[in-house]
Amino acid sequence: MTDNSTTQLGTARILVTGGAGEMGAYACRALTKADEVARLVIADRDLARATALADELGPRAVPLALDISDNEALARALADVDVVLNTAGPFYRFGREVLSAAIATGTHYIDICDDWEPTLEMLELDDAARAAGVTAVIGMGASPGTSNLLALLAMNQLDTVDRVVTAWRAGALPYPAEGEEPQTNAALEHWVHNCTEPIKIWRDGALVDANALEELTVTYPGRGEGPVWVCGHPEPMTLPRVRPEVKESLNLMVSRRGLMEAMQRLADRVRSGDIDVRGASAQLLVEPNTGGAAAGPAPILPNLFAVAEGTKDGARVRVGARPIVLPNSNMGEMTGYPLAIATLMLVRGQVDKPGVHGPEGAIDPEIYFHELSLLVEDRPDGPVVEVVDEQI
Repeated sequence: MTDNSTTQLGTARILVTGGAGEMGAYACRALTKADEVARLVIADRDLARATALADELGPRAVPLALDISDNEALARALADVDVVLNTAGPFYRFGREVLSAAIATGTHYIDICDDWEPTLEMLELDDAARAAGVTAVIGMGASPGTSNLLALLAMNQLDTVDRVVTAWRAGALPYPAEGEEPQTNAALEHWVHNCTEPIKIWRDGALVDANALEELTVTYPGRGEGPVWVCGHPEPMTLPRVRPEVKESLNLMVSRRGLMEAMQRLADRVRSGDIDVRGASAQLLVEPNTGGAAAGPAPILPNLFAVAEGTKDGARVRVGARPIVLPNSNMGEMTGYPLAIATLMLVRGQVDKPGVHGPEGAIDPEIYFHELSLLVEDRPDGPVVEVVDEQI
């Protein structure tokens, strides 16, 4: 069983499941540059890819052929490390399974789960993780992850919080070139799945059933009001755990209207049984007026943000938070770097809270955003996060 006390400089042993994939590889690249990491195990079903990445990263990185559905092999791998970073989906199959195995071996755990269903399943393991002295942070990517910590910054400005929303920009589809057949990918199909299946949201102080794509408006202080669409995501599952007075918590998509209207049409077809998720994903790529100016005006809202509403000194106040400095060249950086930062905070003893938490339940946002900004090339001087407020 792993000794789960605070790891000292240069002694952290870290395992990354799915480590040769896009998200895992960015986390691995960041971690091998850190003085605190003694050994980084790049675990992947594709040993050749894991070996190639380990060769690129140097002697502290070692490859491991691992199928996380093999319970015995997974247990052996976990027993030999201090922390596991789980980037191997789908999380509805392997989230609870890998976390349970980590608790059994006393191994700290961090993942990039962005599904609400396994989030609820993993939160059920909170008592077991506490008893084992294991700190588990679930959903530590862009959204969820960075978004949760923006929400925490906003909520921290208020005495009481009635409503908190997190939001991200939807778009950048893999459109086919002229004359080519549309080719979907896992990310697109996952998004379509999230938009077409029944979801849970936090409304009227409780988890309730809902459908994605409900259209609402959100006001960001200093920018004004813009349309948003509800998404099924983990943030509403975890944010009310740190501010129990919250009555409504939603994860929202910001987009041009044409894209979301096309998604709504296809979601209706999926729900009626006329088309499946893969077929809807392919069709979305050839729907007219879904990209650029043809899809409507560009959103006035930020690409990634949180807004909290409540009271401060007896007045009704709205607080917005968005990153100013953020790795954003691709989704690998946006997801893998937050995972790496949270891991380094854990091995430094800056994240030391046994149990299963959303990012906001265990991570100091001020430290997090400073550390994340250090991974940005040509980082500008000045604040790395904007926090603004206005009276309602």
